[in-house]
Amino acid sequence: MRAKDQFPTWKIGILYAMISLLTVSSPLTSISAVKNIHRTVAEDFGVLELMGPEYLCIVFGGVIGTFSGGGDPETDVYTWVVTDQNGEVIFNQSGGGVQYETVKISFNEIGKYQVKLNVRRNNQSDFYEKTMEVTVQKGPELALEPDYLLCNGGYAELTAINPNNTPNINDYTIIWRDVLDNEIASGNTIQAYYEGYYKVEIFLTNSEGGQDCLITGSTFVGPPIDFKIIQSSEQICEGENITFSLDTPLSGEWFIRKDTETTKVSLGEGFEKVIRSEDIDGIGYFEVYFSAVNEEFPDCRSERRKFFFVNEAPKIQLSMTDQPEDCSDSSGGFQVTTQSDIDSLFIPELGLTEYGVSVGQTLSYSNLKPKIYTIKAFKNGCEVTELMKLEAMDPPLTASPPSQANVNIIEEPETCSPTGVSRGKLTFEFDEPVTGSFRVMQENEGEIIYGELINETSKTVDLLGGKYVLEFIMGGCTYPMEEVIIGTEKQVEYSVPESINICETFDLIPETEEDLTYTLTFPDGHEEQIGANGAFSLTEPGDYEILAVSNDGSSGLCPKKRQFTASLSQSISFDYQLIEEDCFGNKVFEASIEGIEPENASIRWQNSDGEIVGRSPIFYPTAYGTYSLIVQPLGSGYCPVEKIYFEVVEPIFRVDTKLEATKICPQPYEATITLTTDEEAVDHIEWIFFDLNGNRENLTELDDLLEIPAVEVGTYEVVVYSELGCELGRNQIEVEESTFTTLPQVEDSYAFCSIENNTIPAIDPGDFATYSWFHEDQLVSTSPTYKPEEIGDYLIVVTTEDGCEFTAEFNTYDACNFQVVYPNAMILNQADKDFRVLISEGVSEAELFVLNRQGTLIHHELTSEIPVEAPVLQWDGTVNGKNIPSGTYVVILLLRNNEFGFEDKITSSLLVIE
Repeated sequence: MRAKDQFPTWKIGILYAMISLLTVSSPLTSISAVKNIHRTVAEDFGVLELMGPEYLCIVFGGVIGTFSGGGDPETDVYTWVVTDQNGEVIFNQSGGGVQYETVKISFNEIGKYQVKLNVRRNNQSDFYEKTMEVTVQKGPELALEPDYLLCNGGYAELTAINPNNTPNINDYTIIWRDVLDNEIASGNTIQAYYEGYYKVEIFLTNSEGGQDCLITGSTFVGPPIDFKIIQSSEQICEGENITFSLDTPLSGEWFIRKDTETTKVSLGEGFEKVIRSEDIDGIGYFEVYFSAVNEEFPDCRSERRKFFFVNEAPKIQLSMTDQPEDCSDSSGGFQVTTQSDIDSLFIPELGLTEYGVSVGQTLSYSNLKPKIYTIKAFKNGCEVTELMKLEAMDPPLTASPPSQANVNIIEEPETCSPTGVSRGKLTFEFDEPVTGSFRVMQENEGEIIYGELINETSKTVDLLGGKYVLEFIMGGCTYPMEEVIIGTEKQVEYSVPESINICETFDLIPETEEDLTYTLTFPDGHEEQIGANGAFSLTEPGDYEILAVSNDGSSGLCPKKRQFTASLSQSISFDYQLIEEDCFGNKVFEASIEGIEPENASIRWQNSDGEIVGRSPIFYPTAYGTYSLIVQPLGSGYCPVEKIYFEVVEPIFRVDTKLEATKICPQPYEATITLTTDEEAVDHIEWIFFDLNGNRENLTELDDLLEIPAVEVGTYEVVVYSELGCELGRNQIEVEESTFTTLPQVEDSYAFCSIENNTIPAIDPGDFATYSWFHEDQLVSTSPTYKPEEIGDYLIVVTTEDGCEFTAEFNTYDACNFQVVYPNAMILNQADKDFRVLISEGVSEAELFVLNRQGTLIHHELTSEIPVEAPVLQWDGTVNGKNIPSGTYVVILLLRNNEFGFEDKITSSLLVIE
């Protein structure tokens, strides 16, 4: 077990723009409240004021309230006591410093609580004292999901609180905001039409108008598939084109809608779309949509959109005012009338620029030679180019106009080639060598080709199909202007991505509505061919070239060749890791991704039903169960990676804490307290002691012990914590002194009798609850009394009614295994050769009988004074003062111990010598 962590009060949720957030807090945990506290301390230093929430809401199993006392944390001593509605103290802390000026208190049950603050300043113990009531109530049942799918261009319905399980829902204020904190709606339910993050605030209004039970959260609304639409520009001018493509090679359908319309118009399928301004309705805002289907969510089409604006092109009207009299005359003129405001107007042939021309204004130009004049008008970044053909009169009015060579113009249309379309040709043939210049002009473009003719009779130029105007100037004469048309050829239509990010392999299927055969040239130069609905398997990076040819020979469509580039995605690997947990069961997971930056990855956290519940690297599950994680690189084809599954298991919030304690006993002066709890769930144990005066002592030296000694009378409290430092339970027990102080009554030594049926009494140590008798460390009896049966050292262990244990030691000797020494002969009249008996310990009475051969008793003696190792029953061999005759006599010795209840008879012979 390790020391309890100081776990921060983070809340469940998603970080805006990256992760979903769902928090439960008191007002003092909000930014504004913290600022208010800091401002109060700064402006009114030393002013004491108990501040904290009036209401707290339990949403996830508990709630933490933050309370502040103000004052001077450097010198003030704060005592916080919180009692529940039953008067039980649930929080009691005292100390100085910032950590006691502001405290965080955990409430796990609903009800009314009293928060009392006492402040000692210097020697004034009750310098400040105040109590406030805090109501802890059941919070609303939240209904907001962490993720909503936006399907088919519709909307997602977001609901903050479950109205069916929140009776007081009308007491809450609910405000919705966008990611920039702009308020967008109020009320419990809103409709979200646009992709992005939505934030919600739920709170009760307290008596001072502040926010209590504040819950802030957010959710993400978006389609199932991650892709981006790439547009060539955000605005175009009338007459221009705009291209839309994808960062991801997806197959789907394109749509367009003008902002003034309600219906989308299909543009067909393809990897990209080129939209010509002349094909759409006028100027203004347009929305382009791309819609695709993911096989995991077949009923939810992923749709994204982009806006673009079509700017009005400048409008001008050209008219000839004077026609030159011949091909070299400078009497011509024209005018330009503006039909819209013009920022500038440029005529390159005149080297002339006009600025700031208002609508309806007419600009006139005179004394001009016959020529094609280019008029470029600009407005708001848009350009329009028109041609003014200032031709000479035919016939000329002058008397001697310049002569002109005959010109024959030959037009050749575009033609199909094996790989596409070959340009058309335009050939000029003259009936004589000519020197001069020519220009090929085109409406909306101006000059296309300029060329010199030096003594030439013909000239050929290549042109794309289209309509052109020809200008010839030779010998200072401008020839009649000719309009020519180069015929065009149509090509097959198909699309492929311009760039592909390959993840191991990518199956390329060109998009088309025609019957085509495709030939793909790989970066190494080898070719592969497929028919309609076939696929190319791409595995190598590099430049590719694809050629499509129509299978319908009668279509007249030319082949089309396209180029694209492929790159390889870095090899990616991913896993999940639990990075944070709190005491209410909330967990924070993070996707650990290698080989790619998280911002370049498509991240999907899904629940057991396959629903998306998170899209960012950080994931906060809102329910227990099975989840999965899959990561794909953005802008690439599907990577063959497997989902990683994991379980979010409900943690243990509370455990039983059963305490048992013995009494404080005299030997030694100590009690034992034993804790029984769930040892697998408990990581850390703290013990606290309160003496009879209520003084508290943290018994840190006893941390993490399941059994502790108690050497003082008082209350002992245990608090158990999880590995996260979360309190799992606490309990208290009273420890008292034992009233049973009588020691076992045992002598140092006891006799036992090896003779059966003796009357030696059993040892009685006194009245106790339990008894244990040990002989040489072996338990021999648990009876209240004990009669030893062997010689040796004994130990008795007794336990009193209140659990105190006493011990005593003693030893034993065999009182019935005595020794007797006496002579078998004696010499009369010699004091040191008389008859005498030596008896060992254990005999309390001895009786001597001496009989002659006839059986007559001649001597008798009885004694109860038997000293150890001193002679008794001494006899000098006389009877009535006279020596007995020499000879052999019978000696009978009776040995008794009335206490032990035994008698022993010894018979032997005695030789008497004179």
